Amino acid sequence: MKWRLDWHSKRQVLFLVLGVIALVMIAGAGAAWVTRNQTLCSDGKPPVAQRAGILGQGLYRCHNGQIVTTPG
Repeated sequence: MKWRLDWHSKRQVLFLVLGVIALVMIAGAGAAWVTRNQTLCSDGKPPVAQRAGILGQGLYRCHNGQIVTTPG
């Protein structure tokens, strides 16, 4: 059985769009779950302050005084 999408059928196109949105949401939730224990600071706490660096880099100051730079 060959399944073809009829681009003129609003119902089929709507289900296709909803399916793609659902897959993207599930992938985002999975990525958040996998990286839930990774932090910028070595002490495991969230940064105290942040500011924009040069060329889109992020500069973060941790509780212990450490400065962490992330790529832009």
